[in-house]
Amino acid sequence: MKYTIAQESRIGGRDTNQDRAACAETSAAVLLVVADGMGGHLQGDVAAQIAIDTLTDAFRREATPRLADPAAFLAATLHLAHDTIVGYATACRIPAHAAPRTTCIACVVQDGLACWAHAGDSRLYLVHGPAGQNPARIAHTKDHSVVQRMLDDGIINEEEAARHPMRHRVFSCLGGDIEPHIDISRAMPLADGDVVALCTDGAWSPLGEDMIAKLAREPIATTVPRLLDSAEASAGPGADNLTLIAMRWEAPADKLELTQPSFCDTFIGEAPLTDIEIERAIAEIRRRLPSAGNTPSNDNGNPT
Repeated sequence: MKYTIAQESRIGGRDTNQDRAACAETSAAVLLVVADGMGGHLQGDVAAQIAIDTLTDAFRREATPRLADPAAFLAATLHLAHDTIVGYATACRIPAHAAPRTTCIACVVQDGLACWAHAGDSRLYLVHGPAGQNPARIAHTKDHSVVQRMLDDGIINEEEAARHPMRHRVFSCLGGDIEPHIDISRAMPLADGDVVALCTDGAWSPLGEDMIAKLAREPIATTVPRLLDSAEASAGPGADNLTLIAMRWEAPADKLELTQPSFCDTFIGEAPLTDIEIERAIAEIRRRLPSAGNTPSNDNGNPT
């Protein structure tokens, strides 16, 4: 595998940064994860960190060096992260209405295929723009948000959605007393030069697709920080936390003619697993967990 990854996270105009991002790699697979702790609840940063830790720890156990089933892995680990956050809140006696919550988007790239799963309004963008193609073609995941539902129902348009007072209200997340709605994608072949970008709403909301398309045309090591510069400036003094992690894929020469991504309007197609498949995957991952007593902790040794 040959690819380039760049990532950055900023506090914006907030007192703390509740965003988290991580990358884990083997010789045959890559995991990218972004989580956005929900500021309206206690310890959103803890929920985001638990989500990151759960996914990366499971990836390091399961990817040897490939995952047997990336879609099942993502579904199971996101549900496992939700259960772990709920368990943390219960152990800390945090009331359900204030319990830690986080959005999360995670992607596995393996064998030239990308597969992802998400809960909430953190997004994955697939930017397809080989040399000489302008503008780039872009698709992104569908937000689990009140405003997205209003868009789907034709109640508001895109311009109204961008400034709607409920644009940050989500109906699915990890943590809390409601089981998350998680969308899992079908495996998407990556073409040479494609960019997979994961970001929180603090990053994508001020940017728009014209700015994100720059990921296809410029080196991502310089483009990622420049995009966050633009998002932060556009959002102003009250900017939300901003996080962006991007990977540019380079296909082997003998695969160039085979890797042509298919796009479906604005949103990337999803093929959710059945409940039985998800339960089997969760059970398998739980079976491989270390013995009980390994509570996640921060650098100070305190529960996270």
